[in-house]
Amino acid sequence: MVALNKTWPLLLAGAVLSLPIHAGGILKIGVSDSDAPPIVVLTPDNQNLASGLIKELGDALAGELGMKAQYVVIARKRVESTIETGKVNIVCNANPEWYGNATRLGWTREFYPQIERVLSLKGVPDIHQADEMVGKRIGTIRGYSYPTLEHLWAVGRTTRVDEPRLDLLVKSLQKKLTDLAISSELEIAWWAKTNPDEARQFKQHPLTVTYMPTMCAVAPQSHISTDRLNQGIDAMRRSGKLKSILKSYSWQAE
Repeated sequence: MVALNKTWPLLLAGAVLSLPIHAGGILKIGVSDSDAPPIVVLTPDNQNLASGLIKELGDALAGELGMKAQYVVIARKRVESTIETGKVNIVCNANPEWYGNATRLGWTREFYPQIERVLSLKGVPDIHQADEMVGKRIGTIRGYSYPTLEHLWAVGRTTRVDEPRLDLLVKSLQKKLTDLAISSELEIAWWAKTNPDEARQFKQHPLTVTYMPTMCAVAPQSHISTDRLNQGIDAMRRSGKLKSILKSYSWQAE
């Protein structure tokens, strides 16, 4: 029998230690340049992803798969073609209803929801149903649709007051030009964390105006299958990692 060189175990151990931590490869994640904070926070030149919910979720998902996340910022009008041609593996913060080529893509299960709620100054009684907003002036984002409230506007039971941005909805409430506003939970949480003193004036109501599940669109020829991505999302949910990340992007009025 040939005797093994005593240095071999050391060489083998060194080889194992020298392997890259992310031996499973790169998970290329597309990010739309039209997604707003806190979902996406871009660098000042809008060329790279700096931080935000998608980065935290993407890093965690890649970690569950033994991979490293790489982010590609995409112009909104090119998102569908970029994912379909496989220039990225996935695009999250997505929903089949938003994509004209949805049937040609894979789709994971729900990752997290986009929820819109009613916002007001403190002192307004809790609103649980849409009909409790009758007679109110409601601030909304221009161009957005709110199906659960359309019946109120259609017959003039409430007044819709459009603004282009969330910060102007807030100012309108402060000046009492509106009574209520409809805002995304994620966006109002971001605003509240960057404006904590002003945020103390406001409350969110129990009524959910819209609930839209978001998921990841998967490139047709992606080397990471939809099933494998779902396994990663499930692992994040079971470990509590997904809940922990989402909680850090929530706001509880004081």
